[in-house]
Amino acid sequence: MRLTDAERAENIEALARMNLPQRLDHIFEYYKFPLVLILIAVVAVGSVLYYRLTRKEALLYVAYANVSVGETLDSVLIEDYPRAIGADPRKCEVKLYRNLYLSQDATVQNHEYAYASQMKVMAAMSNGQLDVVLMNREAYDIMSKGGYLLPLDDFLKGDLFRRAADNLIKNSVILSDNAIEHRLDESVPYQAETEEVANAILISAFPRFVRAEFSGDVYLGIIGNSERTEAVLQYIDYLTSAPPDSAA
Repeated sequence: MRLTDAERAENIEALARMNLPQRLDHIFEYYKFPLVLILIAVVAVGSVLYYRLTRKEALLYVAYANVSVGETLDSVLIEDYPRAIGADPRKCEVKLYRNLYLSQDATVQNHEYAYASQMKVMAAMSNGQLDVVLMNREAYDIMSKGGYLLPLDDFLKGDLFRRAADNLIKNSVILSDNAIEHRLDESVPYQAETEEVANAILISAFPRFVRAEFSGDVYLGIIGNSERTEAVLQYIDYLTSAPPDSAA
């Protein structure tokens, strides 16, 4: 119900007689709902502005699968790369998936972790948010057999191909198999048609990695549906070139 002019004047006069705490209590009591709506709107707008101002562009999406990387090398792989190519680290970054575990022989304790990692990798590839995987041999075998890795013979060109040629690794890619039939009936022998494809680089052989003291070889693979192939080539060039302090 709308107030009359007399009632409105009376309210204003009453408000004028109140002290500050009473005025604040009066305003909150009669206007708390609009104030809450205003506060929600301010927070929402502030959150959107903060996200837009602080959000960084993804140069690449990189995953560590079955590989533990120390702080120093992690900085080289992720934090130093934008600066090395002249990008502004405040505006762009390498997006990283850490601690992925891929295994076909996971123990009972690790089975759920392996399954969750597999689902995460599948989702990232489906969303176009995975470009490069650094992995041990077990993870490499799984990614290769699944046909997820890009063949590198025709992908790497010129000096980059010559630099990486001695460390290009071939692995089996399954073209077709009877895995479903074999799972349904173990009496049916597993059969698969495969081919050998050069689809990884033995990246731990290069100078930037030699001090990392990995427990085994580390391979770099490129996801077949990557939409950032030029950035991938630039990243591989960075990883396989000698670091600036290597001549010292």
